[in-house]
Amino acid sequence: MDRQSVVKSTAIPFPLNFDNEKYDDMYKAYNKIMVLARDLNAFIETPEFVFIGKDGNGKSALIESFIGFPMMIGEGSSLRPLHITLMNNARCEEPIVTFKRDRALDSYEVDVQVDISMVSNEINKRNQKSSIPIEVTIEYRYYLNMLLIEPPSVSIQPTNAITIQGQSMTSPANQLANKIAKLSIGNEMGEMINQYTKANNRTLVFVETSSIGGANTSEMLELAKKLDYKLDRSIFVFNKFHSLLTGDQPFTNGRDANRFLGSPSIGAPTFFTTLPTTAQRSQCSTKEQLIEVCDQLQQKDLSILEQLQFDKKYERNVGLSSFRHWISEFTWRKYLDSVPEVLKRLNSFRTTSEDQLHQVRQQLERTNAVTLRQIANSYVSIEFIQCIEKLVTRTLEGNPSLNGQTLEEEKSQDEAGDWYDHNGKIIELNDETLVTFHDNKLYGGQQFERLLTEFKCITEVIELEELSISEVACAIGSNRPSNASVIAWAASDLAQKKIKEALLPLVDQLFKRATYILRRLVDIVDRMIENKKKSSFRRHGNSTSLFQDNSSPSQSQSQSSSISQSTSLSSENMIYGIQSMNGSDSGISRPSHENTIVNVEDHPYFIYSVKEMYFKYVDQIAADCKNKCMDEFYTTRLIYWDLQSNKDLKKFCTDSPCVSLNNSGVSNNNSKSTTSSTSGNSHSLNPKETHAMVTELASKLFQDIRNRMSKNIMLKCYNYFLIPMQMDLKLNIQDNITKLSDAMLEEIFEIQTTKERLREDEQHLAQICNQFIQQEENYKKYSQSFSHPFPSAVRN
Repeated sequence: MDRQSVVKSTAIPFPLNFDNEKYDDMYKAYNKIMVLARDLNAFIETPEFVFIGKDGNGKSALIESFIGFPMMIGEGSSLRPLHITLMNNARCEEPIVTFKRDRALDSYEVDVQVDISMVSNEINKRNQKSSIPIEVTIEYRYYLNMLLIEPPSVSIQPTNAITIQGQSMTSPANQLANKIAKLSIGNEMGEMINQYTKANNRTLVFVETSSIGGANTSEMLELAKKLDYKLDRSIFVFNKFHSLLTGDQPFTNGRDANRFLGSPSIGAPTFFTTLPTTAQRSQCSTKEQLIEVCDQLQQKDLSILEQLQFDKKYERNVGLSSFRHWISEFTWRKYLDSVPEVLKRLNSFRTTSEDQLHQVRQQLERTNAVTLRQIANSYVSIEFIQCIEKLVTRTLEGNPSLNGQTLEEEKSQDEAGDWYDHNGKIIELNDETLVTFHDNKLYGGQQFERLLTEFKCITEVIELEELSISEVACAIGSNRPSNASVIAWAASDLAQKKIKEALLPLVDQLFKRATYILRRLVDIVDRMIENKKKSSFRRHGNSTSLFQDNSSPSQSQSQSSSISQSTSLSSENMIYGIQSMNGSDSGISRPSHENTIVNVEDHPYFIYSVKEMYFKYVDQIAADCKNKCMDEFYTTRLIYWDLQSNKDLKKFCTDSPCVSLNNSGVSNNNSKSTTSSTSGNSHSLNPKETHAMVTELASKLFQDIRNRMSKNIMLKCYNYFLIPMQMDLKLNIQDNITKLSDAMLEEIFEIQTTKERLREDEQHLAQICNQFIQQEENYKKYSQSFSHPFPSAVRN
């Protein structure tokens, strides 16, 4: 932006000086705009100005004169950067100066307010070598927010004058350091200047003493091109202009003055000022006195130029008022550009709150039994049951690494635990690797199958306990062990008794753990639904929501604050969950079941009821499956005919040829001959032989029965437990939902409480909408006043 474009774009009176009471309406409007922007969490960039110059060029005097209050800033060499924040505060009729806590000094750990006449003394106290800036805040009702940065003064030296250990610093990396020499703080100066000037949002103000060569011989111009090669964010201020006009080589005519003031080689805004000396500033005790001195100095320079008959178009480049005009207009336009964005954000909040109010009213209208039943059926069928079926079959949506369990983790739960035999002793596997996926995190159907595999391995560990002679004797009964059928019957009875005694506790533990595995799926389903909702929000975008981007208004004024609290409360309970299947959420197009997720979550009693239905169904099919497995134990008295293959039993039959077993279990001879042989020619075994024979036969039968029963139990668990979870669960729970009466459905959904909360939301949102409408009207009025900052007298 060159000087001519600035002149042409100026739409406000020149010279512009916002620092006076005539622009009170503009400052009030600005304050309202900033308060509303802060409440709306709208970012408005604060203009920042970096003043760069050498000692004795009047850099500090320029800052003080621009601020408008005599503070005697910059007396002596500055060893630290100085940050002066000008802040608008409508309550400050007089400026309030606050020095922020100083992190570089131990004795300045709290903020300190000082009188404006003591600013210089306080700065001198803190002026110690450090790269941490001294931060000063000046609050005044006639300021626009801006930041003035004054780094330590620089010293320009020739390029070939700076060497390090005899080597010239001519590399590209050292070119900036060649131009920025260190005054008193060491080698950090070049890095500090570069750090302060590299931000693109900062305007660089280069201050230099006026010389007869003008901009063509300016040392700061070359430095400016190093820091801002386009010079599109640079300003040049040539101070001590009066000394040049009255010096040894003054201008002889207006052409020389115009050539000097034009400075065509710069291409950036250029100003020529004469600022008060230290003695003149020290004599000023009030703001008015300082302004009067600056105006007198400017008028003297203009009088000399008028005598030379200079071109009037350069008048706006001469004097402090011209510089103040440029900075004020630049700052004003920066804030003016932000006015539409704040209005757009306010309008967006108003529109969104109106949409939410309309949505809440629709929810109130649609809060009836028909809608509740639709929501219930949709949640059960589309979300809950679908997730359960996926987990029972196979899916990765449940996040195995987070929700899965290894075999050790599963057994560590109170509902699971280790395997115990009928004596209460822990049954341990010799090799746990026999259990498939024992060290993998599983859930659902895969975890169920691993449980069955572990059950099979556990049953294979069980062996027949040692039989006592008493047990064998009781099993034989009154019959003497003189025939093969007696031995077979005894072994069969003992094997069945012992297998029931050994397997029944394991079956109980099997169904206890199976029930736990399927019951824990509801927690995984909750996480799946939550993740699905989050991914859907990210996919469809939720930025249109009024307060989901943490931008809810929190007004500082009393009335605005109450409205904002209502807004926050309303936003947290915005959708209490009664919405038809084809509704929408905050203007975002989502699938119907996605809306159901959002609504149902606000009804924990309904979700609890669905889970209870699921738990009852799991318990029911577990009991049914267990009863079918118990059929393996509840049988009539059996004899196993494959005992005929036993060698000892065949030998016994060979020694007693009169007795043999046929397929019908009766003797080949008639009953009379059988009785005769039994009473007369029978071969009787002694007790030890009988015990050994029965034990051997019972052990073989125990293993055969164990393998058969464990296989049958596993098959029945598949057929009557796992498969119904995939096939019949949906029908069962939906049937329970259908059987609910309208009154019961309204009770589960807490319809009365929901309506009360929706009515409260309706009141809150209506109040918020009215507040936004009023704020929008006021903002338009404030923006109009700020956009046309004419003095009050002109306005009237």
